[in-house]
Formats: sequence, structure tokens, C-alpha cells
Amino acid sequence: MKKMKIIFVNYSVGGYAGDSVSMTTIVKGLESKGHEVIIVTTDGDGYFYDKIRSKMYAPIRKKLLGANGNIIKIDEMSVYPIHCVSNRFGMYCPSATKEAKKIIKKFDLVYVINWYYHLGMVFTKISHELGTPFIVGPMASLEKNAQNIKKNKKFLLDKLYTNKMIKNATGFHCVGEHERKYLMKLGVNSEKIHLINNGILRLINNIKDETIFKKIKIGYKNDEYIITVGQINEKKGLDILIRAFSQVVKDRKIKLVIAGTGEEKYVHKIKELVKKLGLEEVIKFSGFVTEEQKNQLLSNAKLFVSASRGDVHPIAAIEALSFGLPVIITEESDFPEIDTFEAGKTTESNESSICDSIRDLLKNQDKLSTYSENALRLVEEKFLLENQIEKYENMFSKAITKK
Repeated sequence: MKKMKIIFVNYSVGGYAGDSVSMTTIVKGLESKGHEVIIVTTDGDGYFYDKIRSKMYAPIRKKLLGANGNIIKIDEMSVYPIHCVSNRFGMYCPSATKEAKKIIKKFDLVYVINWYYHLGMVFTKISHELGTPFIVGPMASLEKNAQNIKKNKKFLLDKLYTNKMIKNATGFHCVGEHERKYLMKLGVNSEKIHLINNGILRLINNIKDETIFKKIKIGYKNDEYIITVGQINEKKGLDILIRAFSQVVKDRKIKLVIAGTGEEKYVHKIKELVKKLGLEEVIKFSGFVTEEQKNQLLSNAKLFVSASRGDVHPIAAIEALSFGLPVIITEESDFPEIDTFEAGKTTESNESSICDSIRDLLKNQDKLSTYSENALRLVEEKFLLENQIEKYENMFSKAITKK
């Protein structure tokens, strides 16, 4: 295949959110095939709403702020930061248009992750003006619950911008059937939509450091626990999961680990719910975890549970599957492969359904073992980057050729 020069656009470059992790994985996969890739991002704090993530992102941001208009290396990837003057106002970058006009003409294609931020909107607009093909990946931004976040602002942006972007885009990349349907409702021609699953690298973990288990007071050799991983916000449905778990522990000795961080006010709200239900001893908040710590927690859990009100093929669930961890997930998360491969269960996003699903799997060790084997098979066949990267190559190549 002819080597391509591709720009990836995102508001941040840290691996603390699903879309950023996905971006990093795809970029490295494309580079391994000989393609030239550069990430255009802001030097703003994409995690300003989360004090812990903001602190973890600070070293990367320091590099971005010190770039002085040059391409720098972050995690062995080429990154071009553009100065941001407002984190809260759509990661606003005053020089975005000037920079877009300067850099886009040097590349074959622009791939924009989401579009509800200033840099994303500008780069799609200038790509169209310069005649450079561009593809947009919604990354779970179209679901109803995602749209309800900053609803009024998004409504205004849709009126001013989204309709034009949809008309002008060369293509759209979806990671699930729900996204495809949402795009078609917005008037996108089905021929422009590419359905390609998220890809992950092979994850290996041998528990050598017990620090994370000591921190949350869990004995990894003798304590049973189920786990959920992700940002702590209303969209993730943790309130539903906690209430469901309060019923599970009435007849089984087991714990729940909630790994991740979030907005301080909402984290406090969730912890107050745990206290109100008297579950402080069985629900453990790990806070921020490193990749190694996350893998350690996943590798020793009984189940992964997502009560999300709106995700699409969440990376955390795929990573859990890669450790042979059966997954319970809501219908809103659009993950039909879980049921097709019998690698877990899809459930309604309410307390009783999630509770019943957890109880059903935990009481049947033979089924749990079978689902664990199927989870490994599902990842091997559908989600390993080495099996996905050719699909990304074909999507980008097709867009370039078509334009």
C-alpha cells in the first residue's frame, strides 16, 4: 500500500480517556506500517474538570507548552501543539486557522476525533477549503446522554457548524452500529460511514507489585471482587451500579472496585451514596491508577461491569475481555459482540437488570469459565490492533483516492 501522510486532531494527547487511548494505539499501528502520522493538539489542560487527571497530565502539558511552535515527541509520537487560551471555552486556540492552513497542505488526509472543540471544528473547515480529505470519528459523542452534556452549547454549535461539517466530510469512522444510525439520522450518506472496531495491543500482566491491592485493602489471592474502570461522571451510571451491587452483597461475599477519577463534586456525590447504603467496607475507590495497576486489577477480578448510560465499544471493556474477564454491559453501550461470542451479558441500564446479571454469572462457575474463554477469543478475532490496522489503512486510502 502507498505510504500516507495523516494528521490526527484531538484536544489532548494524554492517555487518560478512551478516545485518547484509541488515538495513540491507531497512530502507533499506522507508523509501524510505514505511514507518516502527526498529532495536532492543544497545549491546554483537557482535564481541567478533574483535579487528579489534571495533575497527572501536567508533565505532558509542560512539554506541549514548551514546544514553541515546533513538532515534539511524546511517547515516541510526533506531536504539534497549538496554543490554547481557554480550556472552558471549547479549548479555544486563536491561531488555529493560521496553523491549519500552514500544516494541512503538507498532508494527504486529516482525521478528527470528535468535533465539539475549537481545533476540531477549524481543521475540518480548513481541510474542506483546501480540498484535503477529512474523516471524523464521533467517539461516542452522538448518544443521547452524551448530547445532554453541555446541551445548549452543542445545540448552538450544531446550528452554526455541524450541518456544514456533515455535508463536507469525506467520511466518518464509527466503532458501533448505534453511531452509524445516529449519523444517518443526521443526514450522512451511508456510503461515507466506515464501521471499524477499536483496536488494542496485547496486554500482559504478571502481578509482582501488590501496592494497588494494599491501597484499596483487597487481598488479590483470597478476596473476590468485580470491577468497573473509567471516568467517574453521570454518564457512566455508577449510581445504578452501586444500587445494584447493594443487592448482590446481601447473598454473596464480594467487593466492588471502582477505578478512575472524575469531577470532585460528582465523586463526592457517589461516595456519599456508598456511605448512605452502608457499603464503605465492600466498595473500594482506587482513584487514579497507572496502566500496570489497572491491568493488575483487571487480571484478578471476577467480572467487569459497565452501567454506562451511553458509550460505544468502551476501551476499558475491551481491555477487560483481553484478560479473559467476562463483561456485563448496558444496551446503550452498543457492544453486541459480547452476546454473539457469549463473553458476558448485555443488560438494561437499571438496578434490577444489572443485579440479576451479576448474580447469574457469579453463581455459575462453569458458565463463568466458558465466558472467560470466549472473552479471549472475542478479543483475538475482533479487537487486536494487528488485525484491525489494515482496516484503518483501507479507510484512509479510500478517502484519499476518492477525493
